[in-house]
Amino acid sequence: MLKIAIVFLLLIVGVSMLGSTVVKFLRGPKAPPTLSSTRAKCAHCGRPVLGTAPCVCGKG
Repeated sequence: MLKIAIVFLLLIVGVSMLGSTVVKFLRGPKAPPTLSSTRAKCAHCGRPVLGTAPCVCGKG
């Protein structure tokens, strides 16, 4: 009886691993990060700032 339970649990684990692998390939590659998430933000007003340029608010 114990062997049957162990085999059943191993079968369930194997099916779940196979399913997660298949779903990973069907979903495709991850989307590249957007430009807005890679920009720095002004510490004072929170507007996005490109590079080391000063913010338009004049305080950041």
